[in-house]
Amino acid sequence: MTSSLLRAAVRNNAYWCDAVCKAQGSPGEFTSTLWFHRRGTPPFYPDAITLTETDDETAEAIATLVNSEKRDWAVKDSYAAVDLAPLGFTILFEAEWIGMRTPIPAPSPFTWQRMESAADLARWQAEWGKANGPITQTIFTEPLLHDPEITFLLGFEHGQPVGGGILNHHAGVVGHSNLFAEDRHGEAIRRGLIAQAARLYPGEPLVGYEHGDDLDEALRTGFELLGPLRIWLKEA
Repeated sequence: MTSSLLRAAVRNNAYWCDAVCKAQGSPGEFTSTLWFHRRGTPPFYPDAITLTETDDETAEAIATLVNSEKRDWAVKDSYAAVDLAPLGFTILFEAEWIGMRTPIPAPSPFTWQRMESAADLARWQAEWGKANGPITQTIFTEPLLHDPEITFLLGFEHGQPVGGGILNHHAGVVGHSNLFAEDRHGEAIRRGLIAQAARLYPGEPLVGYEHGDDLDEALRTGFELLGPLRIWLKEA
């Protein structure tokens, strides 16, 4: 049976993706089964996110979308429940939703700073970009900093940034995403984000999704598995 925490994690992620697009002046659209964007999203963000486990109805809605415009389409199949292969999609990667019902504040070896200005955001993006390679298109814009439910965080050691991430408070949970860190600080940065979430949004569950080594790291820090997801890609 699908847990309420999983459903909240899915909804939280859709709200976050919509916030990123809205901050660029182009919000997406919600239906009962999908969040989607007709004109294309920033790098690393899907064009559609399934919000329910229904198969035929969701696939039909996605088919209508992709047939409306011939371009690359990326779909986050939130419950790993929709077969998009007949529409020409291939699986880009599979991952697991993760959740922590009661994050606990804990001491961190780092000093944490919330990004509050355009200069702060530029610095955060520069550090994040080091972990993700050259990115030529703007993804995060200043309006995100003015949303009280969204927090960009940078962790410092001896005055130098060593990692960070984003927290977003929607659907009754806190999503953590875009985590980055110097190799030797990965787990400590995640534990620091957990502590920051507990401090900023006390009593709220923490959710996200990971795969590979990052998933192993998240489980070591106390997250539990909530359910699988798939990212599908269809090239023009």
